[in-house]
Amino acid sequence: MFVADEANRGHILSVEHLLIVQHLLRHPEIDTATAARIRQLTEPDARETLSLMETEFRYIERGGTGRGTYWTLRHDLHRKLSVPGHPERDRRIDWEAAKTRVLSVLMERSKHGEVGLSNAEIRQIARMDRFQGIRLMKELMAENPNIQKPGRGRNARYVISTKPKKM
Repeated sequence: MFVADEANRGHILSVEHLLIVQHLLRHPEIDTATAARIRQLTEPDARETLSLMETEFRYIERGGTGRGTYWTLRHDLHRKLSVPGHPERDRRIDWEAAKTRVLSVLMERSKHGEVGLSNAEIRQIARMDRFQGIRLMKELMAENPNIQKPGRGRNARYVISTKPKKM
């Protein structure tokens, strides 16, 4: 039904377009390398297809920059295709919003006497990969001297102290 509606609007969809839409219905985002693998073509060709789907068809939205660029299915199309999941909940969040959210959780846990956050919990809260989570916490520690380094290993936790550090 979707393909027929789009053909009536003048959007002739190729198999590659449908493969990318199908991937985005099952995953919250796609990057150039994944699109290239799905299409079995080069990354520049995949980037061109993604750009077309963003600018002309308006099926997807771009996020991130440089090598971290990714695309998500537009929420109106997600809703139109009525698939399970929640497009806003499953989408990555803005860098500053991620820092605010992580800091808020750290402060709440500290206030209630609970343990801090592990890197895995930070990744889940911010919807980031391991290295992005580490970078986010380095920035937060530079901005907030009350955040203490977690130590090492699986049980390491970032905590925020209630007493300010002396300089």
